[in-house]
Amino acid sequence: MGNAAAARSAVVGSILDERHRQGRLKAEGRFLHTPADPEMSDTAFLAVLMEEVGEVARAINDGEGTARLRDELVQVAAVCVARLELLARS
Repeated sequence: MGNAAAARSAVVGSILDERHRQGRLKAEGRFLHTPADPEMSDTAFLAVLMEEVGEVARAINDGEGTARLRDELVQVAAVCVARLELLARS
């Protein structure tokens, strides 16, 4: 596996780990719904997504470093994957 393929695999793994974390937080009662749930409206999904994008902007603007930026980008991607899961089931 080349460097690009290995990097891609690690990134996708991180996104899937974040999706599992979202599910755990919901099970613990910290989230009422995730973007994968049909009960979450499109408007609520957009609010969640924009909040996560705002975290990316803050990491960039505040110079929080690549580790923080990576974490926030993974969360954005996981939110999008969750919504795509819902759309795939529709």
